[in-house]
Amino acid sequence: MTRSRILQAALTRFARADYVETSLRDIAADVGIKAPSIYAHFANKEELYTEVYVLSLAEHRSFFTALIAESASLDPLERLHRILTGVSDFYRDRPDLLALHLRTALGRTMAQPSGLIDAFQVWDAELSAAVRETYLDGVHRGQFTSLPPEAFTSHFLCLMDGLFLQMSHYSPELYAEHLSHTWSTLALFITPPASTENQTS
Repeated sequence: MTRSRILQAALTRFARADYVETSLRDIAADVGIKAPSIYAHFANKEELYTEVYVLSLAEHRSFFTALIAESASLDPLERLHRILTGVSDFYRDRPDLLALHLRTALGRTMAQPSGLIDAFQVWDAELSAAVRETYLDGVHRGQFTSLPPEAFTSHFLCLMDGLFLQMSHYSPELYAEHLSHTWSTLALFITPPASTENQTS
């Protein structure tokens, strides 16, 4: 119980301040314990930060894994649409995770243990495989124009990254407009002219 409370308090602190500025004393105070008590659960601040990040990434991974599975019966275009809009769906009610992931992505933290990079790369490979498979399914059905699948996958993930970064810089209304334009342009790009009327709006 105490361990989970420490992790939750640490997530809030690391999301709102730089790694260096965040102290174990502050995290302990939020939990209602003394700072030395944290060492009964974590060897140091770096280990605590790493576990907070890895757990947050696991939540992200679980969300998208479920989304991809639930979308398996949809047409490829709709599946891609669900994945792309999943960025905003995931972070909408998770402001602390958005802040934490932004800090990590933009290098606003001094903590760069190997566990962070390894955990991200495993999930990135799984997400890339799902996008690539969906795209190839669309090509096979004659619904998408044929492009090098690796190139399309890289392009799609860059769009996801860009939408993720924009969430903290734009109002919800402007973000929704950007998301709509981004999707419409992508759908137009990969859909053969004869099929444009079937694009997801």
